[in-house]
Amino acid sequence: MIDPTNRPDHLLPMRIVSERTGLSADVLRVWERRYQVVTPGRSPGGQRWYTAADVARLRLLARAVEVGRSISSVARLDTPTLTDIVRNEEASVLARGTPHALAAQPFLAEALAAVETLDGIALEATLRQAMLRLSMDQLLDGVVSPLVRTTGDRWHAGALSPSHEHLATSSVRRLLGWLTDQYAPTSDAPKLLVTTPAGQVHELGAALVAATAAAAGWRVVYLGPNLPAADIASAAAVTGARAIALSLVFPEDDPLMDGELRALHAALPPDVHLVVGGSATTAYRPALDAIGAMVVTDLPSLRHWLAAQVGAERPGA
Repeated sequence: MIDPTNRPDHLLPMRIVSERTGLSADVLRVWERRYQVVTPGRSPGGQRWYTAADVARLRLLARAVEVGRSISSVARLDTPTLTDIVRNEEASVLARGTPHALAAQPFLAEALAAVETLDGIALEATLRQAMLRLSMDQLLDGVVSPLVRTTGDRWHAGALSPSHEHLATSSVRRLLGWLTDQYAPTSDAPKLLVTTPAGQVHELGAALVAATAAAAGWRVVYLGPNLPAADIASAAAVTGARAIALSLVFPEDDPLMDGELRALHAALPPDVHLVVGGSATTAYRPALDAIGAMVVTDLPSLRHWLAAQVGAERPGA
């Protein structure tokens, strides 16, 4: 028995464990009674106290169930085996939404594992191997995009720390910058200015757009994140940009974003297109619709839009 008055700080009550794993108290009790998934300590009054290892294992089990495994099939697995299964299943589910699932899945699983273990060397090596073995579309759609999305989602949910997110961000940013620089557009290629509006500090979505547009034959002017509307419009005028691509990821409740978007639209000539993507576009959809922005939901739809713009500029198109 554990004396709660002398309880070590690293032990956690069921309420906290439920919050950190997403499992209700009822589910925790059933899993413990029926499948012996963990064996928490007890106070003299019978209250459960969980260790960090218990919480980590319960998170893995919750993730396994989320991707389609039954709790009965995974409850007795040791933690290393369970970890491998969860990573591979999650990578398969993430890649399944792309046309490149079979080729991309192993690289995505390895990249996610490297992020979780804060292994920057392994992450860089995995991304390099993926770059060498996959096509550009396979790499961006099947590995980089789901890696970025999943890392960000888990960070916001508290399942990953800022250190994990920073590790993934730095590695992916370097890769995308290198990929963007590898393409030499033609002298008459249309220019695409890529950035995020003021208040939007997450730039990997914008970097993905830049690499995608460069591969599609556009001359990319990449300005990084968090740029006010007036500066974006000025840069578009100086560079002669045919279009501006904005990435909206986080936050989703910025009260100033509506004004920024409308100010940008008002400052642009009518022949400069505005294309917007990212997980926060739904939150700002009324403002985006009001200014006539083109909203793209994924990289394939962005490629289609970019190709359509180039086609429309050709004589006879």
